[in-house]
Amino acid sequence: MSGSEGVKMEMKNKLWLLMILISLLVFSNGSKATSFIGHREEDVISVYDQEGNYVFGTAMGVSAGDIYINEDNNEYLVETVNGSRAIAKKVGEVDLMENFSGKAGILTPIAAQGKKLIGIYHTHNGESYLPGPENVEGHGEIHTIGRELSKALEQKGIEVSMLDNLHLPHDGAAYTRSRATALDLARKGPDAIFDVHRDAVPRKEEYLKNVNGQLVSQVRFVVGRQNPNKKVNDKFARQLKAVADKKYPGLVKGIFYGRGTYNQEISPRSLLLEFGSHVTTKEQAGVSTQMMADTISSLLYGEEGEAVKTGDNRSAFSTIAWIVGILIVAILVFLFINEGSLAGVIKRIKGFFGREIFDRGNGN
Repeated sequence: MSGSEGVKMEMKNKLWLLMILISLLVFSNGSKATSFIGHREEDVISVYDQEGNYVFGTAMGVSAGDIYINEDNNEYLVETVNGSRAIAKKVGEVDLMENFSGKAGILTPIAAQGKKLIGIYHTHNGESYLPGPENVEGHGEIHTIGRELSKALEQKGIEVSMLDNLHLPHDGAAYTRSRATALDLARKGPDAIFDVHRDAVPRKEEYLKNVNGQLVSQVRFVVGRQNPNKKVNDKFARQLKAVADKKYPGLVKGIFYGRGTYNQEISPRSLLLEFGSHVTTKEQAGVSTQMMADTISSLLYGEEGEAVKTGDNRSAFSTIAWIVGILIVAILVFLFINEGSLAGVIKRIKGFFGREIFDRGNGN
């Protein structure tokens, strides 16, 4: 091997290493966003506004730049986090249906025509509704909530693919392990994918709510703010909350936009749902699944008798286009390394397309 060939080979190896690092950074879930720990008061991060008013508490990791839309649709931007206390700036009231067609509760169904399919899985398998200091080993009660949500959807004529795969232990790498499960669901082409959890705030009042005359555990939506599907996931979360606010006022506690991806870059209309906390009951969460299933069905497929219309599925192409863009850049860099100049790259591309056109002209 000549000296120049050795340099080219070294540059190629560095290029592939760079692409691997880029993919790891792009699809990393973020350590802060995956810190679902807690069960103790000292593990809770409490968020206050600049006037000292309590906004919300969570056992999730909270970072500066995170966003929260509360039950009353007021938006907050987290500015500082100091230990277990965070300060957020109140941005103002949000119109969940701004720039969207239709009104809450009478939206045009947004799922594509054809088979109705929802995907459900659990990244944190050991979560249960037990007020102890630890999660259980194996399949916790959160799987029961997933099955109840599945059953409630199926009673509305919706097919559900629920995967009970284990992703233990319950740590910051759980989302990396559950990625394969999310991919398995995405390959089936579902209209939406839900990763079902419960929070670990040891305060019953954080999630308990009287909704339509029933005491239930509220549901919090979580959107990863570092994934290419954020725009469509955000739209889906807001629409889903708008419909819930109309049908079951108070059911949705809020929408938390945390640092990370939560595997939501894999599929459009992908959300993390938190059904209450470990100090609320499994039965209260079970009632919430009935209300949430009705909300999901209404938004995606409409009330009985409504025609289904193709909607946001085109947003899936944004992810594909984004990945293709990265590949094109990598190919151009690869060609530049081999040709040694921009002129050489252009000549190589022209030669390729010229040969293709010539072949087609000769009927090949």
